[in-house]
Amino acid sequence: MSQNTEDALSQSLAKINANYKSSSDKPKSDNRVQKQPEGTSVESKKMTDDLTDGIESFKEQIFYDLKWNNQTKQELQLVDCEFHHCDFSNADLALIKAKGCTFYDCNFTNTGLKEAVFDKCSFFDSTQQNGCYFYGADLINSQFLNCDISLADFERADMFGIEISHSKAQGCSFKQANFASVISRKKILCSAHLTDSHFRYADFENCQLVGCDLSGSSLVNANFFQSNLENCLLVCADLSGIQFERLALAGADLRNATLDGLDIRKIDLQGTKINDWQQGVLLDSLGVVCFAN
Repeated sequence: MSQNTEDALSQSLAKINANYKSSSDKPKSDNRVQKQPEGTSVESKKMTDDLTDGIESFKEQIFYDLKWNNQTKQELQLVDCEFHHCDFSNADLALIKAKGCTFYDCNFTNTGLKEAVFDKCSFFDSTQQNGCYFYGADLINSQFLNCDISLADFERADMFGIEISHSKAQGCSFKQANFASVISRKKILCSAHLTDSHFRYADFENCQLVGCDLSGSSLVNANFFQSNLENCLLVCADLSGIQFERLALAGADLRNATLDGLDIRKIDLQGTKINDWQQGVLLDSLGVVCFAN
């Protein structure tokens, strides 16, 4: 992205940090430990053994430095658990269900998370200002519901059929993530439901999101360089300040969307749907002044 975008991103991340200060100032419960105490290596090992011994559900447990890469555990159920600096890379965690869990600086690189459901979970460490790593993960038909995935890295992840709704995803990287499935040699189907969520400063560079649902989401200052949003559902979405170079928007439903900053001379808007009041906003880029009847 350009230097101006990087500066704006820095400002946005500073705002994210400020938003979390109020929550971090609240008293923490006695069982919430932010730093691994000394001498807990035996306990951590025991937790690792328990996972491989067939236990399928955990509730209100705290895990530190869990090394569970390359392991297999499908249909795992987690409730109100904490994971600190845990490694799940290359593991098979298909059908996992997690509710109310917190993941601090965890590694899900190339992890199998097909049809996973994360409900009211957080993957953002407000103290260290970093997210979790999902680079190359299999997130086909997975769900993030009411979650905080801010600053998470989803680059090159398989995300066909993913649902991210009512969630915080500021600064996330979806660069070259795969939202498509090959139906035949000449037909590719895209599927994603990224609705009613905050994607401010998110990076969607080179993403194919044809026909996907992004309605109600804030995409302010997001990067859509060389992306394809043709026939997308963008009703009530906020597209203010997006990076739209080489962006395809033909056939998209933009009714009641915020379109400030879009230059209709540089975007193919053929077949798009808008409301009457949005015409003036688009014509501003041409220097045309519109008056009410």
